[in-house]
Amino acid sequence: MTETEKKISELEVMLKETDSRARSNTKRLNIVAEEMRENMRLTSAIEKLAVETKYMRADLNETIERLNKLEGANNGKWEKFKWSVLSVILGIVIAFIAKAIGLN
Repeated sequence: MTETEKKISELEVMLKETDSRARSNTKRLNIVAEEMRENMRLTSAIEKLAVETKYMRADLNETIERLNKLEGANNGKWEKFKWSVLSVILGIVIAFIAKAIGLN
């Protein structure tokens, strides 16, 4: 085998190794590209969930405010009712005492 044939043979081996490495790299890049697409889909889904959570939180805050107003309104009515009942009872007691001591 001549020197030129040896170099050609070495170049053929190097070319095959390079080709094999290129195919392997292509396969790995394809895998990485698919993983990146999946990550982008997950990121998009998480972003949508975050937006939905934000709107749900706003709705919840509004509901809490409305509930607090309702509780406050009912609480005020209850307080008025208690004072009215107390006033009536107190009036009856005073009237009873007045009648007992002879006042008309």
